[in-house]
Parts: sequence; structure tokens; C-alpha cells
Amino acid sequence: MAKLLTDSEFQRFTELQQKQASFTITSEEADELRLIVERAQQKRDDRAAAMKTIEGYLAQFEITPEELFSPEQIGEAARTYGLIASSAKKERVLPPTLTFNGKPYQWTRALPDEIRVPLFDAFKAGESIKRFLATPKDTARNAATVARLERETGGVYAEAWLDELSISRAQVDEAAAKLAA
Repeated sequence: MAKLLTDSEFQRFTELQQKQASFTITSEEADELRLIVERAQQKRDDRAAAMKTIEGYLAQFEITPEELFSPEQIGEAARTYGLIASSAKKERVLPPTLTFNGKPYQWTRALPDEIRVPLFDAFKAGESIKRFLATPKDTARNAATVARLERETGGVYAEAWLDELSISRAQVDEAAAKLAA
């Protein structure tokens, strides 16, 4: 409602609402409050009618948003109205989740030795690490796992095993860049 009223109207509206809430409003003030609300509703209705008319013209003349607005304006409006995530927000990626002997482990900072040793041994031996992955279909987490293993061991995971995990070398390199940052 505040967007439909001028600053002075909104201030008076707020005052009258407070009086109404405390039951100290006079009948003249109640009428004034009703008039303010009616004006705001009329502005809202007028804007809605104008938008419908504009939408009708856009459809009639087959005008696309790209003809009216720049890509930057469209992107900013989409972010403003929550249609796309703000570029300021970082994409949240969950840490790799591993499993060994039926026990789950999250690889946040340090990995417990009870899974670290067999995982690193398998990696260094050139074996597949798929059996250690708790979420084998999560390609982002798989790429992060491989990137961490490569960074910590200095080794390179075999291309055939990357294919087995449905990830590419580019995904691993991207995950490694995120780790470095």
C-alpha cells in the first residue's frame, strides 16, 4: 500500500491506523482513512488496467521483451523478482560425501584416517574410487572429490575412471580452481 500513496498520504494513513487501533479515531478521521484506502485501491486498479492494456498491445503486435529491454535490464528484473538467483550469491556446493564399511563421511576440512588411508591407497594405485562415493550420481561432488585427491596426492585420476563417474576433466579442473579460491 505504501507504494500507492504519496509520502504525506502514507504518513497520515499511518497516524489514522494507529488511532483506529487504539480506538481513539473520530468519525471524520475514519472517513478520511477510508478515502485514503479508496484512493490507493483506485490507483492499484488503474495500474492493473494499464498493465492489461499494455500486455494486450504486446501480444497483438507480437513484441518480445528483447525488443523493449536490454539483456542487462531483463536480468536485473529477473533477479529483483526472484526469478533467477542474484549474481552476488555464491552457488552452494555440498562437500564430498564418502562411505566406507557402511559408514558415511563428509570431506570438509580433514578426512578421518579410517577412510583416508584406503581411499588414498586406491587412488594412488590407479583404481576406481566409485565404491567410496556416497552420492555417485552427484557429478559436482564427484569432481570435487577427484580434485581434492589430485591436489593432495599430486596424481591424476585416469580418464576411464572419470567416464565411470560421468564427469569430465574440465569439471575436475573447475572444482580444483574453486578449491584454490
